[in-house]
Amino acid sequence: MASPSQEEELPDNLWFRVEMKKAQLFQKALRPLFQSAYSDKEYPEEMFLAGKILDGGLMNISKTDGVLLVSKATFPSTVYTTLSLPISSFTQFRCRQDRVLSLHLGLLEHRINATVGGYDSDDDVSIRFSGESTNYNTLIYGVRAGGVDRAELETSEIALINSKPGRVVGHVSKYQLSIEMPAETFMQLIDFLSLYGSAVNATVTNTQIMFCVVNKEVVLRAEAERYKIVHSAGQYPYLLEFGLDQKSAFLNAAILSNVVRLHQLTDSRTVLEVPISALGSLMFYSKLRQ
Repeated sequence: MASPSQEEELPDNLWFRVEMKKAQLFQKALRPLFQSAYSDKEYPEEMFLAGKILDGGLMNISKTDGVLLVSKATFPSTVYTTLSLPISSFTQFRCRQDRVLSLHLGLLEHRINATVGGYDSDDDVSIRFSGESTNYNTLIYGVRAGGVDRAELETSEIALINSKPGRVVGHVSKYQLSIEMPAETFMQLIDFLSLYGSAVNATVTNTQIMFCVVNKEVVLRAEAERYKIVHSAGQYPYLLEFGLDQKSAFLNAAILSNVVRLHQLTDSRTVLEVPISALGSLMFYSKLRQ
């Protein structure tokens, strides 16, 4: 991926400005991010599609690491979800300081969808985010058409809940186990398991993975090449535990990728990673059981 352009300098009145293509893909990645703050039972898919949910979230702008978006539930959730956008995801990246912006992710997703949804290709349009040094509580959103002129089509303001200097303290991703499987296999698996319950236990040996919900079991065997173990730093068997209360978010994420990865952190939590080409990764961190 090409490095961000260095041609345009950052005006004195702005503290950051970033621009990216793949706006439609980014909009689709935002949906599972804010969906994961709620269970499917509490807020079904049709309510999200209707734009009736206001979801709090964080956008961390970092001079060195790019942009990190975090789903922020207003009540205990079973997962903690992030979307990482490294600097290489942007065609232009300028930032004078690290800041954490609090905003409604659902409103951001609907704003992007309303302004770029009519384009035939993700390559026909780019989106820009910027912030003024005199007004830290507003995010400036812009859309530019592709082509020679690259004229600014539309700019608008997005009110922030708040804004403060600093960085989001991220999870230290030290894995003792990492498994990769085709996204289609994962989607079929959780669709089937969700018919029987929502608490998944997966026992991993060097020859198979046995997924269990209540008294229903599904076994994937290594010899069938339906998954591969890409990292193992401990001893078999491993036990992965995750819930399916946010199944819609998992499915909406997995459809954006060819593969999904299941990790186990050194503290035994399970992490679902969905790498999205040209962007970064959606990460669903399961909470430790009390």
